[in-house]
Amino acid sequence: MGFDYFVFYTEASAICVIILLMILITDRIYNTKQEKQIWFGRAIMAFIFYFISDACWAAMLSGLFPRIRFFVVLFNYTNYIFLSLMAYGTFMFIAASEKMPFRKSLIKRHLSFLPILISILFITIAYMAAPLFWINENNELNDLYMPLLIGVPSCYLIAGFILSVKYAGKAETREKKRRYLILGIVPLSVGAFGMIQVIALNTPTFCFGCTIMWLWLYIDNMQTMISVDDLTRLNNRGQINRYLDQIHYSEDSEIYIMMTDINRFKEINDTYGHSEGDRALVIASEALRRSCERIKAPVFLGRYGGDEFMIVIHNPGEDEMPEKIIDIIRGNLTEKQQEYQLPYDLKISVGYDRVTDGYDPVNDCMKRADKKLYLDKEKQ
Repeated sequence: MGFDYFVFYTEASAICVIILLMILITDRIYNTKQEKQIWFGRAIMAFIFYFISDACWAAMLSGLFPRIRFFVVLFNYTNYIFLSLMAYGTFMFIAASEKMPFRKSLIKRHLSFLPILISILFITIAYMAAPLFWINENNELNDLYMPLLIGVPSCYLIAGFILSVKYAGKAETREKKRRYLILGIVPLSVGAFGMIQVIALNTPTFCFGCTIMWLWLYIDNMQTMISVDDLTRLNNRGQINRYLDQIHYSEDSEIYIMMTDINRFKEINDTYGHSEGDRALVIASEALRRSCERIKAPVFLGRYGGDEFMIVIHNPGEDEMPEKIIDIIRGNLTEKQQEYQLPYDLKISVGYDRVTDGYDPVNDCMKRADKKLYLDKEKQ
């Protein structure tokens, strides 16, 4: 491996480090100190240090550094540590995102870090006791080094992937299933790019692949922050407005706008506190989401504001007309009320209307639906 290899590998590592630093700095600027964001930053830091260490190893393989035992031990030892920390940071980011219970116990968190500590102590003591254990007399890595290098990191990545798939299987909604599957892609991608790197040693696949994966995850997270209501995980007001701006009437289409809110929501807040009010909003949003998932026609669901929600249905089938959807929503709310044993009646009022023609602004249709909502509220 000559100087050209070093230049190519170092340039790749430098580009990836710069991209990750940009993600890290931007995340720190807008960081709300959530646990998952903290682990997100720690994982990226571990990746940055690993890429730098790996570039130094490439420099030595290219002859830029003399291949003396000190450099061979140093770069492979730091690679070993940072690769383990990368995998652990990725696992803890997934654990924080999925709110895994073990995180609340200090003892369990320490136990989760124990495999890394043991493996680092093992490779350190092994080298001190038998210097030729993982580096031979020719300053080359023994065959045993690679299994040691990927052993503990692989366990963390496999555990993160299995838990993500497990949570996705138990998810009640498509949105939660999607979120868990996206998290599952993270350890799967790290492992896959690592295997490709092992097979094709002359290409910085691991560096590029992992950087693209974290960039994609960051963009997806930012998009979620922009468009998703933090409490209910439904589309927020901004996303609703963007969606309504894109609606165009055509003669062969039917567009219904449904407005709904929770009855006596202020009484729930005043009697049981705002935390219970938030819980009522979450439960109502779950019932609405479950109802909308039964609709095969294109449907859009969002939190319009406060305790008010909006549903937009395009070309509903006979069993998907607003009247039947309202019955489904109320049935799901009744089930939720019994499931959570709520001390109050969780009921909704609904109003809907249809976009009549190309000269009927969507906002006018929404206002008509809102008026019918309050007429329905007066009846209850």
